[in-house]
Amino acid sequence: MNHKNKSEITECLCSLGVKESDAEMLADSLVIADAYGVTSHGTRLLDAHISKIEKGGYNLSPSFKVIRETAAFAVIDGDNAIGPVSAVHCVDYGIERARESGVFTVFSKNNNTLGPAFYYSLRAAERGCIAIVATNSPAQMAPIGGVEKLLGTNPFSAVIPVPGGDPIIIDMATSVVAKSKFKEYKEKGEPLPVGWALDSDGNPTTDPDTAMAGLVLPMAGFKGYAISMLIDIISGVMSGASYLNGVGRFYSESGESMGVGYCITVIDPKVVCPEYEREIIEYVRMIKESKAKAGQTVTLPGEDRIRHYKETEIK
Repeated sequence: MNHKNKSEITECLCSLGVKESDAEMLADSLVIADAYGVTSHGTRLLDAHISKIEKGGYNLSPSFKVIRETAAFAVIDGDNAIGPVSAVHCVDYGIERARESGVFTVFSKNNNTLGPAFYYSLRAAERGCIAIVATNSPAQMAPIGGVEKLLGTNPFSAVIPVPGGDPIIIDMATSVVAKSKFKEYKEKGEPLPVGWALDSDGNPTTDPDTAMAGLVLPMAGFKGYAISMLIDIISGVMSGASYLNGVGRFYSESGESMGVGYCITVIDPKVVCPEYEREIIEYVRMIKESKAKAGQTVTLPGEDRIRHYKETEIK
């Protein structure tokens, strides 16, 4: 099978009992990840999703329930759905409510990994909104000074829509890199860059296997550690989801939900700032036209991904 072909992926998932609309959602998230160059979260994960489906690890007929809601937020039960399916539901719910209030936050529990976090922020940006997406994940990092896996690489993303131009894409794990990168280096037979990982005793390592059994380092030291903790609290604790090392693993024999939590804040710029379109265009102009180093150009976050996307043919 050509795993880059969205229609073939959709057909494969439907043959396993996934609803067509849900299959299309998962397939789209994988293909878009590849198209933007985020291959660690792309079609290479299809076999793992298939394995999880075959083991009964996903609820293929989820019912998303609002547990609590006010004008400012909602708490939604993801009902152990396929991650991208529940995440899309949450971001779309946030967009709908932000049209009225300007800002709306969705907290969600009982979820599975959502894959590429920027996919959901991009979905909101295509609808004129800014979505700040944060999610916790299985523990891969130790607290500063420790060697016990307690915190996930907890990613966050935001995509800023720019009328008439390319969006600004902010998307990152709170670790030096997503731990899935270790597997990519192993498959290539290459050592990891220095400063990415520690072994299980807390010693630096460049061996992918040792690193996968050990610890990934937070980005920017204490700062990445603190941001990872913040995301774990707002997406895990606040939603009623699992947190710290209670979050389940994606590659698991269990048929239970991973217990992942989401925190998705959606802003409708036109409601909050009527001058948004004019101001964001001027903001981008000032950045792009600022003085650059000799022989270099000033870039915005996500430009490399957008360039990759424009050069990629999606089927």
